[in-house]
Amino acid sequence: MSVKSEKLVIPYRHIPAKPRFETSGVVAQSLPMAALFMKNRLLAWSALFLSIQSYLSEPVNKPVSKDAKDQSSQPASLRVVFALIALLTCYMDVAFPSTNPSIKSQSVIDAASTAASATGSASTK
Repeated sequence: MSVKSEKLVIPYRHIPAKPRFETSGVVAQSLPMAALFMKNRLLAWSALFLSIQSYLSEPVNKPVSKDAKDQSSQPASLRVVFALIALLTCYMDVAFPSTNPSIKSQSVIDAASTAASATGSASTK
């Protein structure tokens, strides 16, 4: 292709787009912690789905920025792992049921009083 004048040619300079601040990433980052503290299964499932969504929507080639705000966010794969840990923690009582000693002793006292009343009524007959 012939150019009529070299002065009219403007070289292309790529200016990368500024990184956007996504609120879904913030929610996906903080919701697993809430699910861990509250042991709420609905929050844990929501955290897992939101973290998977943020993982799938994360761009492959992120622009490298020197902002502290962008460097402080977690990678999306770590968000997914953290959400899985929150979900497993919420369902841990299914695999390892815990008994409160005070509830256990109260049930023993109730069972003993029931047995005593049953034997007492049987002995009076």
